[in-house]
Amino acid sequence: MTNIPYGDAGIANFETSDNFTSVELFNSAIPHPVTEDFPVAENSNFPVNSVVGVDANGNLALAKTSATAVVPLGVTTVAVVTGAGVTDRIAIYRAGNFNPAALNWHADYDTMAKKKAAFRGSPTPTNIIVRERL
Repeated sequence: MTNIPYGDAGIANFETSDNFTSVELFNSAIPHPVTEDFPVAENSNFPVNSVVGVDANGNLALAKTSATAVVPLGVTTVAVVTGAGVTDRIAIYRAGNFNPAALNWHADYDTMAKKKAAFRGSPTPTNIIVRERL
């Protein structure tokens, strides 16, 4: 089975298989998904459904736990690529019940336990639950 390539929407391609599966983004409608707009700095690249936070300059950055930690605030709603001198502003999910398999994580989140705990302690109004699909 091949997962549907949601991140490549609009890009022409031929697939070798007629069997597709999809990875559901949301596990439940509770809590209700809520979005908020945030700035994106130049030279940024985030796939759709990336777990992000805000860097020291107030711009979106991949959430990570390493020495230069970025606390998770949300999940990108679209893919973003900005070049030199180009900035943007996008909506991120600040609330929702997400399937961890559908999210794009920084390499620091290398276990399911870390992914499930990623948003615990995130600042208000973040209300994101991460749980595996049953």
